[in-house]
Amino acid sequence: MKGVIMAGGSGTRLRPLTVSLPKPMIPFFGRPVMEYAVKLLKAHGIFEVATTLQYHPDKIINYFEDGQKWGVRIDHFVEDRPLGTAGSVRNAKKFLDETFVVLSGDGITNADLTKAIEFHKQKRSKVTIVLKEVEIPIEYGIVLTDEEGRIQRFFEKPSWSEVFSNLANTGIYIIEPEILDYIEEGKPFDFSKDLFPKLLKENVPMFGFRMDGYWCDIGDVGSYIKAHRDVFKLGGILDLNLKSPVISKESSISPNAKISQNVFIGKDCEIEDDVEIGEFCVIGDGVKIAKGSKLERAILWNGSFIGKNCELKSCVICSRSILKDYVRVSEKAVVGEKNLLKDFVEVKAEAKIWPEKTIESGTVIDENIYWGTEVIKSVFWVRGITGDFNQEITPQFAIKLGNSIGSVFDKNARILIGDDYTEKSSVIRKAIETGCQVTGARLYRTRGIILPIFRYIVKDYYDAGIYVRSRGNSIRIEIFDQNGMNIDKSLERKIENLFVTCDFRTSSNINFVNELVSSPLEMYFARLEETFESSKFKGLKVCIVSEDKSIISLFDKISERYALKTTLISGGSKQCIENLKNMCVQNEYDAGFLIDRQGEHFIMMLGDCTVYGEKLKMLLAWLEMKKFKNDYLILPEFFKAFLSDVDKLLDVPVRYTGNEIRDYMKVILEEGINYFFYYDAVSSIMLILEKLAEVKDLIYKVKNLEGARI
Repeated sequence: MKGVIMAGGSGTRLRPLTVSLPKPMIPFFGRPVMEYAVKLLKAHGIFEVATTLQYHPDKIINYFEDGQKWGVRIDHFVEDRPLGTAGSVRNAKKFLDETFVVLSGDGITNADLTKAIEFHKQKRSKVTIVLKEVEIPIEYGIVLTDEEGRIQRFFEKPSWSEVFSNLANTGIYIIEPEILDYIEEGKPFDFSKDLFPKLLKENVPMFGFRMDGYWCDIGDVGSYIKAHRDVFKLGGILDLNLKSPVISKESSISPNAKISQNVFIGKDCEIEDDVEIGEFCVIGDGVKIAKGSKLERAILWNGSFIGKNCELKSCVICSRSILKDYVRVSEKAVVGEKNLLKDFVEVKAEAKIWPEKTIESGTVIDENIYWGTEVIKSVFWVRGITGDFNQEITPQFAIKLGNSIGSVFDKNARILIGDDYTEKSSVIRKAIETGCQVTGARLYRTRGIILPIFRYIVKDYYDAGIYVRSRGNSIRIEIFDQNGMNIDKSLERKIENLFVTCDFRTSSNINFVNELVSSPLEMYFARLEETFESSKFKGLKVCIVSEDKSIISLFDKISERYALKTTLISGGSKQCIENLKNMCVQNEYDAGFLIDRQGEHFIMMLGDCTVYGEKLKMLLAWLEMKKFKNDYLILPEFFKAFLSDVDKLLDVPVRYTGNEIRDYMKVILEEGINYFFYYDAVSSIMLILEKLAEVKDLIYKVKNLEGARI
């Protein structure tokens, strides 16, 4: 006895589940549906199996190969064009030299094939159709039999007025090989519409076997979801013990998560605090569900990500889709593969989102989003490009971004690319490099220097810059022009347009990425030496605290060059801040500084005064004015709300810039100032130490004026 599994068509009602998968490869409790058909055949003594393939045959062949993994032998027969259900089986004629069983690759059943085969032989039938009583026959092809089980009549998906039987054709057939001669070779031919009526007309013995077990055709999303629920309720359909929750030992489940009795959770999953997983939920491998999310009867495919406080009800989330925070997906809705749904998106009941879409925050989806529908609105945000690693910012995204950046700059432009030396930043940086290279761009690489230093190197030596940094799982990518400033809106739009249209420049000449010959730190030190008087620093006692080792190392070198007496502490906790404060109060240090790991912002401590935020920035603007002999302070416009008694004390005019980082930097450069003190902690600290006596005097004047500690 041999078996045939029909796995040809992709199906229509299940889209978008099947747009990138043949329907038999759809996951069902962590395995492709077709795998259960293979196991069913083997369980009934059928070890030689053929598959009939047409839609994405490579995916099925690559998965099942020769069947050895399942203890059977599988031969694959591929149609070069659709041949219909019977035509596809006829295409495997050379394999079918004895009685064979035909199964649909997308059906779920525990049909007793042994009894069906015995019935077939007993009746000396040429074709036996396995039948199942159903409540709603209009969804299926129905069959009428006589008392002996001989088939009298067929009708494919009748209306209620045409219903004459409640016996549905399950698509499971037992057939003698000579029946294949009734099927025309190489032409579309269907079992129900063509072959069976023809055999009935010629009075060929055909019988119907009534099965007692479970059968479900997962031809639509509702049936697919129902089949999962049925397996939990009925038990024994598949080789799963679902009397208690099935949770892989390789998954991490918070003790504060609430897991119902009837659930299935695959391996390598992460489920955080306060997640509620209701009954009949099926979660594939590598799924992450963030804090506070609630799932009811939801099906999640491998590698999907669910953000904080999401609500999923009786829906399907396909592989590698990302749902950010507060997303809601309702009954029978489908989110296709590799989609990104941003915060507060709502997907209404039965809506379907085709693969590889980006849905912007707050969008309500109440109709299907098909291929060709452009949902991406923007790549850039307030400052560069941000997103989570392997979610919004994937290596594929980064390659495409590199294509766009490399295409927008002149092919002779010298582009410096760098990262903060973290593993995730390095992965994204390499991908951007690859994307830029294929456009013929000239790239130069530096690594492990803080962003402020990177800016100055771009300004002094290069035409553009790309910098990648990470914080936990978050990635930020910033792009700079020849002045070391974030690129303007018009250039951002050009990059976005290229990103969307994929109209990239191509080049047959691939330039290698060049490492910097000179040390980036030496380039920066040269700037410092041109700007600051070294004699002003000698003998000052300073304490530097930072959780970034490169900043600690940088100040170690600065201390040596400028004869500073510096204590360097690696850390960034509240305890470090308190210790620094205590040391400064006890007059052990002239000043103390806590620097963030990006090297842009810091907190200053002078004696018992802690200076940070807007007041620290105003202090820097005042020092900047004195250092470069300007007639006014330069500050972003939002500082108007903070200038009260302080501006009266300083008694100087203020020039306001726009609030975005580029607006501020543009004015600074126009005024001939060589540093972006507002975004450079290192040069800002050097400026403060150079004029420390004036700083202390101003700080205490402001303190007395306000009558409170700054």
